Amino acid sequence: MDLVFIIKPEPTFSGITNDSKDPSIDTFRSTTLPILKQFGVPPEGLELKIESRGVPPKGGGKVVLPVPVVPNSLKATKWVDEALLKRISGVSFSTRVSVQFENTVIHAARGILNPLLSHFHIFTDHKTGAQAGMSPGYGISLVVETTSGCVISADTAVSYAKGEDDADLEDDRKDLIPAEEVGKQIASALLAEIKQGGVVDSTHQGLLFLLCALCPKDVLEVRVGKLSPYGIEALRHIRDFLGVKFFMNPDASTGTVNLMCLGSGFQNLSRKVS
Repeated sequence: MDLVFIIKPEPTFSGITNDSKDPSIDTFRSTTLPILKQFGVPPEGLELKIESRGVPPKGGGKVVLPVPVVPNSLKATKWVDEALLKRISGVSFSTRVSVQFENTVIHAARGILNPLLSHFHIFTDHKTGAQAGMSPGYGISLVVETTSGCVISADTAVSYAKGEDDADLEDDRKDLIPAEEVGKQIASALLAEIKQGGVVDSTHQGLLFLLCALCPKDVLEVRVGKLSPYGIEALRHIRDFLGVKFFMNPDASTGTVNLMCLGSGFQNLSRKVS
């Protein structure tokens, strides 16, 4: 996402909310926020409101993200069991294109995922007018929840770089992956994330490691799938800036990695004292 922070009574971000490179605003809402709650961030007041969506190249999206103050410090936790799959849910969206793109993507994804879990629901979010941003596009975000509270996600978006007139839009569509193929690819991507194991998907490994490092001086243990390049770089930065080192124990039988560390004891000293 390419969002710009604007200082208001409630933190407001504007720009691109959905693209094919970064986690979407839907993934942030369905996956990132629940991970924060696992480490003691108060759920009251922690939400994300989508006022408008924006896709490349012109953006035009706007979201509001109020975040409660952490009372003192995060909560040290042991999070190693992803348990059993419970349900799959998701959100599809479209901006300045026909809602049929959403329907095609959902139908293709269902064809692959329905045999896995019958509890499967995808919400649609068709935006028009000012809420549709300034560029046409569509996409989907999928998340699987487990019985132990893990959330594993995958998402993608397709946008049209042109679209100044109908002729340009039709020419650009010819070069894009068909909507049916987009649905199949995102379903396969979610299955790949599930297969690799761990309590978070590969996109959220860096956040998971950072939250562990910011916890009180206690032993923390988490389990992830194959370490992603981003996760590896996050571990290096955490070592350099916070002085926290993780001890890794690969599990050959599952292909996952258990990581343990001692929290840095970081505290929220800027909070107001009543």
